[in-house]
Amino acid sequence: MGVPVVGTIGRKLFGSRNDRLVKRYMKLVDQVSALESETVVLTDQELRAKTEEFRERIASGKESETDLIPEAFAVARETMDRAVGIRNIFDPIHEFDPSLLDDDARKLFEETKATMDATEAHPPTGEFLGSNEPVPAWKFVDIPHELYAAVRKIYPKSKPPFRARPFDVQLIGAVVLYEGRIAEMKTGEGKTIVAPLACYLAALVGKQVHVVTVNDYLVQRDRDWTFPFFRMLGLTVGAIHPQHMQPPQLKQVAYQCNVLYGTTAEFGFDYLRDNMKMSTAEQVQKHRQIAIVDEVDSTLIDEARTPLIISGQAHNEQPRYDLADRLARHLMAKQKPWDDADQAVQTCLVTISGLEGDIRNAMDKSAVPAMKQKMDAAKKMLPELETTRDAYTQFFELELDKKRATLTHEGIAEAQTEAGIGSFYVGQNMDVPHLLEQSIRAHAVYKRDADYIVAADEKGEQTIVIIDQNTGRKMVGRQWSDGLHQAIEAKESVPIKQETQTMATITIQNFFKLYEKLAGMTGTADTEATEFYEIYSLDVIVIPTNVPITRIDHNDLVFTSEKDKVTAAVNEIHAMHDVGRPTLVGTTSVEKSKELSDALTNRFKVDHEVLNAEQHERESEIVKFAGNLGAVTVATNMAGRGTDIKLSPLTPDKLIEYWKRRDLCPRDVTADLGEEEVVKRIWRHVAPKDLGLKKSDVDAMDDAAIFKQLLGQWWSTFCWWVDGDKASSTSEKKMMEDLDRSGACMLHRLRFYENIEDMGGLHVVATERHEARRIDNQLRGRSGRQGDNGSTRFFLSLEDDLMKMFAGPRTLQLLSKMGMKEGVAIEHNMLTKAITKAQRKVEERNFLVRKNILEYDEVMDHQRHVFYDLRQRVLEGIEIRELIFEYIEQAVEDSVFNYLDPSYSANCIEEWLRENISVTIDADRMIGKDREDLHKLIIRDALGESAEVIRVTIGEYLPDTIDLGDGKISERDETTWDYKAAVDWAVAAWDSDLTITEATEMDREEIVARIEESAAAKIQSTDLSPLDTYLVAQHGQQELAKWIIAKFEISFDSSDLTDLEPEEAVDLVMERALDAYRTREQIYPVDFMIDMTSMRLQQDPAKAIEAFCQWVKLKYELDWTPQTLPSNNPDDLKKFLLEEASRWDEDRTERRAQRIVDESGGDIDAWLRTNWNFALTDDEKEQAETDPLFVATKKIKQMQRAELAQLERNVLLQIFDGAWKDHLHQMDQVRESIGFRSFSQLDPRIEFKREGARNFDEMFGNIQDRVTDLVFKAKMQVRMPQQQQQPKQESAKPTSQQPRSKPKVAEQSVRAASAAASKDDPTSGGAMTVGRNEPCPCGSGKKYKKCCGKR
Repeated sequence: MGVPVVGTIGRKLFGSRNDRLVKRYMKLVDQVSALESETVVLTDQELRAKTEEFRERIASGKESETDLIPEAFAVARETMDRAVGIRNIFDPIHEFDPSLLDDDARKLFEETKATMDATEAHPPTGEFLGSNEPVPAWKFVDIPHELYAAVRKIYPKSKPPFRARPFDVQLIGAVVLYEGRIAEMKTGEGKTIVAPLACYLAALVGKQVHVVTVNDYLVQRDRDWTFPFFRMLGLTVGAIHPQHMQPPQLKQVAYQCNVLYGTTAEFGFDYLRDNMKMSTAEQVQKHRQIAIVDEVDSTLIDEARTPLIISGQAHNEQPRYDLADRLARHLMAKQKPWDDADQAVQTCLVTISGLEGDIRNAMDKSAVPAMKQKMDAAKKMLPELETTRDAYTQFFELELDKKRATLTHEGIAEAQTEAGIGSFYVGQNMDVPHLLEQSIRAHAVYKRDADYIVAADEKGEQTIVIIDQNTGRKMVGRQWSDGLHQAIEAKESVPIKQETQTMATITIQNFFKLYEKLAGMTGTADTEATEFYEIYSLDVIVIPTNVPITRIDHNDLVFTSEKDKVTAAVNEIHAMHDVGRPTLVGTTSVEKSKELSDALTNRFKVDHEVLNAEQHERESEIVKFAGNLGAVTVATNMAGRGTDIKLSPLTPDKLIEYWKRRDLCPRDVTADLGEEEVVKRIWRHVAPKDLGLKKSDVDAMDDAAIFKQLLGQWWSTFCWWVDGDKASSTSEKKMMEDLDRSGACMLHRLRFYENIEDMGGLHVVATERHEARRIDNQLRGRSGRQGDNGSTRFFLSLEDDLMKMFAGPRTLQLLSKMGMKEGVAIEHNMLTKAITKAQRKVEERNFLVRKNILEYDEVMDHQRHVFYDLRQRVLEGIEIRELIFEYIEQAVEDSVFNYLDPSYSANCIEEWLRENISVTIDADRMIGKDREDLHKLIIRDALGESAEVIRVTIGEYLPDTIDLGDGKISERDETTWDYKAAVDWAVAAWDSDLTITEATEMDREEIVARIEESAAAKIQSTDLSPLDTYLVAQHGQQELAKWIIAKFEISFDSSDLTDLEPEEAVDLVMERALDAYRTREQIYPVDFMIDMTSMRLQQDPAKAIEAFCQWVKLKYELDWTPQTLPSNNPDDLKKFLLEEASRWDEDRTERRAQRIVDESGGDIDAWLRTNWNFALTDDEKEQAETDPLFVATKKIKQMQRAELAQLERNVLLQIFDGAWKDHLHQMDQVRESIGFRSFSQLDPRIEFKREGARNFDEMFGNIQDRVTDLVFKAKMQVRMPQQQQQPKQESAKPTSQQPRSKPKVAEQSVRAASAAASKDDPTSGGAMTVGRNEPCPCGSGKKYKKCCGKR
């Protein structure tokens, strides 16, 4: 851990572990600083050359990158200052004034600028890789070395935009990141500079770094900002964006860079997409080596549980969303009377509760009797209101905190009646209750402009866009799952998207665990240090600030009610706004931001910005200018992370103009009057309103009297802890000091301010505490950056959600005794600390909750690793043959033990009975029975079970009286009976002749009896002779033989299995199967190439035969040429090649491998690339150094079965992806329903793991079956490229009357190609390469002179 638990005395004597680590880092920084004088004199080219020098020193093994930290960081510090700081003097945006330079430097500046103006922007290639657009010349044209010193002379302090020399604390942060830890650096400490420094060290050892930022704007901004730094050091830096913003080709290019910027979502989605690609060439991410996460607490804590999901179509048919929406509207209209009555009940309860609080806290005791009278009247009215409510029907229940809606029994009945489609629990209607509950959620729980907005997509079509409740940002492209998104689309009458299901998914936490090294930085991590360490094994190092913090954090103000709190907060915002001090207002949700915005507008007409979903695109702009004069920005506590708030400069004229607009200053005032006179006139101007006096009375008063009365009024208003009646007896000095302490009033110190910082800096108002202290700290950190002035205050009420958690009944009682009254605030340092302690407890509880939830994802995480590793192995073609052998062996073993099991025939009989007469009889009871006894057993048991099945099933269609528990009974309601469904089932299952008309005239018992008669008749009349098949001797062996023939397409006789034990049978079947597989390895490549050549012959016969001859030489070392083919008949060629393939035994393969080793001179990889266009993998290269013969032999075998391997790879990938998609869908269903296991006293977590493991095993069982089904039968279909296909009118028309047309065409093409090749080759004499006495290449077994040579 970053800060272990040690004694107070020990910490004072030796410092904490964090202190000791910081001291160690400072020693490194001192070494860096000592090298600065040597580094500053290096030219840009010499700095760039240092990168290669460092790499060579590391590669030599004499030094590590850690040893080079002082030198490397000295180079990086100087490069950062030049490339990111001083180079900005040529950036037109910053409008550098060259007149500040001396004459020589100004001349150099003008010359360099002229060169830049004459140089065209460079395309994003080579060292400019990663840019989205051409790079302007000012970013890359060389700058004279003398200019660097000249600019440093003008700007001796490192401050943007013209200086960017990393501070010592930033160097410490870079070391912390490179070591794989979390650097806690306060907001405003320049974290954007820190990450590139750590990236430089990683690049020296060839590691790619992914720098993770919080949004796409910061991705591109930070990439472009650091590009000159990386380029000067000889490195490349790229950025990735969502698919609609960046084409795949550009993303491929970006991933080739040394450093890559992107968001969490995009890195995660690229990982998932890579695991869905069909070739390694399409994959972009390849490796996950080092990740540096900005705002790491937000990503790895807040978003840890967030799943990244790639979805696909979930249904072949569109579910009935419109029907569900219509029924939801109907039920909501029907329930409105109940809702209105319930609202009256709830209002009465709130009134009683409020009066109880008012009585307890009333300052005016004379008003208590009247309040008690009102409370008694409300208590008396409550039972009447409850009775009125209970007279109406509740059709659904809402749990707003859980965003859940549940249909009641009455709701189901009403919806069934309204829908008119029969029972919701039968057949195709079974999805309606789920869709209906989602529609009710859409109407009653999810609110437009709070949970989502309706906006146009890139095609201009209206769509639903989800709003992040923490940040207010729009989450474009995200969808609610399980049909909720479609329900909201139906509600808003926008086009309904296809319901999706998960195709690939991973939680953010588990994605980042995939990296070899993980690091992060934030301003607020220490409060979550335990969680970082326990989940990610990350230490948190708290790094001191470069400049001491001067921000004033006022104690919390706690009020009794929400209304009082909001009033006080709005008053303080208004007071700051009038003077012009910028204020950032933080809330805990988008909805509360809107409420506060309305209060500011309605009460004081305060101009302000609200950072919500509608303004998402302007987020960086809004936050950037939140430090301007009079700016008020309302946002959630998380908004604007990663964007600096700039404090604007001021002038007297600008101030006076603003004060006039706020009616703080008289219209005739100008700056020429001087500061003192202007302030006096302002006090005189506001006095009538603030003091409640007539203007004439104020005019009669002198300036001192006005100020004294105003001071007393402000003291009484803003200093809530004082007795306002004592203003007249309190000295002006004391009142001034108290107002300074309050931080809520500025009028008493009004003057001409030089800038916003001089005014006091940014003021932060928070309207509620967050569950996590770091979120509060993050909001505070928006103010007082880099030693700037600033202040913060939290306004709380006992009605806040968190305060309800913090303060129980006893706390409320104590606060009441302390004198906490309505409208009065309590402020004390002890109270603020107590709330902080309570937050810590909530954080601990939330950590346990997160750990509990993440246990569920452990199942999928394990399965994901196993599956994706296996899929990648197949994608890369690694040991596919061995994998298939594993599947074949497992399939054979499973089938042999299944078919040869003594109970196999009885199991078949059990299944036949289930399918044909809808009853189940235990197989064990049928083992050993002869034909007559078996039939008697079946008839007897079937009659008994059918009666039970009928009674249970008919209850679904014609429900009887239901005991709901707790003494509640649901009476039989025949109006809900689904006669049609009941009759349809009886006819389908039991061949009943019951009709709907008859059923409606019968009672329930009569219907059951009628169906039982039909069932008995069907059972007794059923022909059981088909069961004779299962009673014959050796039935299992015969079925196993059929399975073997169908699976492996080989001949097999059941008698071969006689007297064999299952283990022996497995060995026999495996031997036959592997023989068949080896034969296929020889046949398939030849078949494929013959077909391919026949297809190519139709386009370019000469090239087709040339390619065929090259293939033959590569495969079998046959020196065929187009002129010397042994035959023009494809069938003859096929026979010859198959004969040749059979001759390639282990000895011949090893001899060829030895020749390769000898010819390669030890570099097998280079030989294969040159001669075969093959390449060795990294593992094979390493193995070739010790056993080159083995590697060469392996590559020969791979080459000879390459076509089959490609087919098998494609087959496996298609099967894998389909099975994985189905498995993810199953796991989604399990996750939705696993909670119900708790009703059976089972732990849902354990049950989820058990169910997940079972489904995973089942998935691999299905994969095994499908692979072994196809591996002996699949064939790659040879097709011409679309642009090369012959015109339709020129194509041959094979018909049944011309069965030999295809071979003839192929043979003619071969002859024509051979002739063409001979004509093109003047040296060719057309001589055969086969000797007269050699075996004929057609495979007949005769000598050539007696066979094809004779012709």
